[in-house]
Amino acid sequence: MEERLFEKHRFYLAIAQSLIIIGLIWLAFILNHVFMLNWNDFGVRPRELSGLVGIFTLPFLHADYEHLFSNSLPLFFLLFGLFYFFRNKAFLILLMHYLISGILTWVIASSGVHIGASGMVYAQAFFLVTISILKMEEHLMAYTLIIIFLYGSIVWGFFPSLFPDKFISWEGHLAGAITGVILAFFYRNEGPQKKEYVWEEEDLEDVEGLEDIDRL
Repeated sequence: MEERLFEKHRFYLAIAQSLIIIGLIWLAFILNHVFMLNWNDFGVRPRELSGLVGIFTLPFLHADYEHLFSNSLPLFFLLFGLFYFFRNKAFLILLMHYLISGILTWVIASSGVHIGASGMVYAQAFFLVTISILKMEEHLMAYTLIIIFLYGSIVWGFFPSLFPDKFISWEGHLAGAITGVILAFFYRNEGPQKKEYVWEEEDLEDVEGLEDIDRL
């Protein structure tokens, strides 16, 4: 009974934490859009000192509602997976995704202003996929398979030429993916562990005693 209550609390807490983060991203967008604050100018400007601030603002800036919504839904499911399966280290892992993917974007991206939470989406997705393969824990793998089924198409985000009518920061996607894979190896001992089954050896005397028993 207590275990069931704990799991229920863990489930709803992960939902609440994910919604709070998504809510902050939406709040930043609405304030920027309604009051015309031009915060998008503070996105990542690669290899420019003035663009370093974008490392911290990047996930909170979006071009329009379509851009925001396309990132919000997958990010919610990915955040839920992170908070549910890695609750003890979730905020630290999230912070590392946030900072490292932003720094890598600043280092490798092409010139211009890069905005959006897609780097975080790729970081979370590649983290969960990689660490589920490393750990081979059944519940984590099952959730990751659902994520792959729903959002496996994000791999096309590495090929901006497929979307000539859109400005896609494939470098930000790549930065997020690299971050997720690296951190998956670093945190592979955290979170749920694969069950190990130990088979006890039968006592030799018991085995010998079975020799006289007729087998059906």
